[in-house]
Amino acid sequence: MNPTILKINFSPKASLSNTGTTLFNPRSKILRLRAEMQQCQVDLIGISAGFDYHEADWGGLLKTEDYHEIGRQVRAAAQRSKGGCFAILEGGYNHEVLGTNVMALINGLSGQ
Repeated sequence: MNPTILKINFSPKASLSNTGTTLFNPRSKILRLRAEMQQCQVDLIGISAGFDYHEADWGGLLKTEDYHEIGRQVRAAAQRSKGGCFAILEGGYNHEVLGTNVMALINGLSGQ
């Protein structure tokens, strides 16, 4: 069995047009995540949770609610597939918002 890897990169650098113009829209990434999670059948979902992409951190892209939504979508996909899910902390340099964002993701993953 060959594993399937889906990578949804929230980096604006991953969203450049062929002219070098940034086409990044965080909402479009959340919608793509939702669409992918609704159709996937997996044994395990891993998240490299880039908390440095929060709007109050250097990345400046995602809201706290986005981390909750990501967790919620991943949990729903894992449950539907009768699989598991986990997250690894990556980034998050603004300690004033890091804990709130981590808890938002955890709450989403735990169904709260």
